[in-house]
Amino acid sequence: MSLIVITNATVVTPFEVLNGASVVIEQGIIKQVAQQVDEPVGATVIDAAGAILMPGIIDIHTDAMDAEIVPRTGADIPIAVAFRELERKMSGCGFTTVYHSLHLGYDMAEVHSRSKYSRNQVFETVHRAANGSTLLNNKIHLRFELSGVNSYDTCLELMDKGYVDLLSVMDHTPGQGQLTKEHFIEYAIKMGRSEAEALRLYDERTSVPIIEGERLEALISHAQKLNIPVASHDDDSTQKVDYFHRIGVNICEFPINMETAQHAARLGMHVVGGASNILRGGSLSGNLSMKEAVLNGAVDTLCSDYYPPSILHSVFKLYNEEGLPLHEAVNLATLNAAKAAGISHLTGSIEAGKDADLLLVNLVDGLPMVTHTIVQGNVVAQASYKKLYNERDRLNHNVHVTNEL
Repeated sequence: MSLIVITNATVVTPFEVLNGASVVIEQGIIKQVAQQVDEPVGATVIDAAGAILMPGIIDIHTDAMDAEIVPRTGADIPIAVAFRELERKMSGCGFTTVYHSLHLGYDMAEVHSRSKYSRNQVFETVHRAANGSTLLNNKIHLRFELSGVNSYDTCLELMDKGYVDLLSVMDHTPGQGQLTKEHFIEYAIKMGRSEAEALRLYDERTSVPIIEGERLEALISHAQKLNIPVASHDDDSTQKVDYFHRIGVNICEFPINMETAQHAARLGMHVVGGASNILRGGSLSGNLSMKEAVLNGAVDTLCSDYYPPSILHSVFKLYNEEGLPLHEAVNLATLNAAKAAGISHLTGSIEAGKDADLLLVNLVDGLPMVTHTIVQGNVVAQASYKKLYNERDRLNHNVHVTNEL
């Protein structure tokens, strides 16, 4: 569709909500946002009937691709199939730009998955698919585990090949980050180990060498030279945030406590939290409440982490239950994510000159449901909801499609 007009919409801009407004799209670009527009001759008109028109969701951290490739331990799905089917799922959830978070150097994850695919195969195939015919804007977020000393050169090579759009550095060594020594011992005992065995395992895990110092700083410097944004992960202290900020990291992912999150925000870093934490009502590990962090201005960006539908539901939960203005709640999943990833000049908000990456959202039984996902002016997913009718209506084939707001 080269020329589209969306009319009668509740348009969420970066700064306000416009009721009964219209958006004109030409050649995939937003041309006009106004209360009233003259419909161009030959335009395809979409009557929003009052539905919410918001920017498409930008997810800069989702583990969904690895989970789609290996949905059960040892159950490998062809990578190309997994990519296509995940795109279809995520388009229905309202994503228009997805940073597939693929781990590298994370031996524990590889042992658990027992996948037949090498990490090189995964990166190669996902990158190739992302640069072919796609529904969404697909990018790669390389999650590099600092204990992956044998994968250091591979990380550099993947960046040099142009495969990496965002880099995060992770350290899952127990005793810091999200897994304290106490939690590690407790979990190991729950998994059937004795306390002595748990302590031996802890000593074993904490003695594993990690990439740090000059090698870590060289890695981050290399990413900077290639204009790749870099995130730290599971920061648990202001000292750790200071260090990463000093060496060029501009994103703080999943801070463990409020003090750390607020400190990163004061330094001007983008602070990213998991939307599932908000949707579920708290952290799985008993760490920072992302709802409280958002309401205190310590977290400015939401990602889906392990449950893609969580972003849209969390946005509306913050709006409906916490009174966060709708445009501010939406910015958490759109414009702020675009800023963190360095793509806000292209997408992330409903403004003239940006890509027409948009969603129409209706409330169905009080829950936000996507009816249209539009990527660069193309409707890539569409759904409608019908009411339940009595038997007579069904027999008469009197079925009506409704859009409820």
